[in-house]
Amino acid sequence: MKKKIIFVTKALWIGGIETALVNLLNYFDYEKYDVTLLALHAELDMLDQIHPSCRVLIADREKTYTFEENYKYSRLYHMTEETDSPSKLHKMMMWTVPPIKWMENRLYIRYIRKLMSEEFFDICIIYSDAAAETAIRAINADKYLMFYHHGAMRHVYHDEIAYKKCDKIIAVSDNQANELKKFVSSAANKIISIHNLTDVETIRAKAAQSTVETFDNAKFNIVSVGRVSREKGMDIAIHVCAKLVKEGFEHVRWWIVGNGPAMQEIRNAIAETNMEDYIILVGMKENPYPYIKNADLYVQPSRFEGYPMTILEALVLGQPVVSTNNNGPNQILEDGVTGLLRPIDSDLIADAVKPLIENKDILDRMKHSVNQLDFEKQNKQYILQLEELL
Repeated sequence: MKKKIIFVTKALWIGGIETALVNLLNYFDYEKYDVTLLALHAELDMLDQIHPSCRVLIADREKTYTFEENYKYSRLYHMTEETDSPSKLHKMMMWTVPPIKWMENRLYIRYIRKLMSEEFFDICIIYSDAAAETAIRAINADKYLMFYHHGAMRHVYHDEIAYKKCDKIIAVSDNQANELKKFVSSAANKIISIHNLTDVETIRAKAAQSTVETFDNAKFNIVSVGRVSREKGMDIAIHVCAKLVKEGFEHVRWWIVGNGPAMQEIRNAIAETNMEDYIILVGMKENPYPYIKNADLYVQPSRFEGYPMTILEALVLGQPVVSTNNNGPNQILEDGVTGLLRPIDSDLIADAVKPLIENKDILDRMKHSVNQLDFEKQNKQYILQLEELL
């Protein structure tokens, strides 16, 4: 009999965590496992990428998809949910009336529990820690596991229940696991690491598609992909570009692929540094891979990373990577071989990029090393690690 597994995640919007989840679901052996995915929000950008044998359930607070019964307390939820630009009323609700948030969350958990009351699973895998309490209180399972993806250690609402209930907490890099053991010392004996998988075939197929924008091959095109937020450091990229231009590299063009809460700050920084002719904001793209493939160089300027999918994807496409040196990238890149790791400093990153612009031989040597990487072998290893827990 197949083991019944349910994954619980926050949403299926376009992002690194969601890409890692889809990759994992697509590598599962559906002859051995009966797999269900429960998403708690109706952002479904990546739904069509999930393996057809995976059953997908959507339990959104505002819209009905899988289940006929709707959630009755969505207005209460909107009064208390976190937002990137909270109003004064919103701040008041968040900080002076926390019982309302607690009560709404319990009402939502009760809603999910009722919808799933006739279901029982051997294993519940919490893929988004923001969904931890809902999964544990609403899903009936023999065993609970939780993935932890964040480079910056953080507590989310009621995640303590997951550290107590879960058999294992799976960090997506060894360094991250070590940091998490310090951050949640009470659960240190449960914390292990299993790296994210990489869907090599899909990435390369999508990279062959065309884009609306076209690179000028007479320029040196640099690409950065990610959510436009402080942790992803796109403001650092702007200052790196400004330094390069100031030092005479006026043929540089820097493409930023993504969107997010810091977009206006990024536009302001571009204007303040007079980088309008050098930095191109293309917004969020469902398929960023052609930009990465056709670039001369990929740069990851993040302040925090868990185990960044974009770096893995750049390597799959044969691109060396210049990255800030933090817990995720330094587990993926071999400094000086498959890329360059530098401190979170725009001047030092610019100094790393300059020789790659000036000397194509250095870049070509790195590309040769990148093309020797065996991602399929790594994927098989990570799947075996996970199966040992199932």
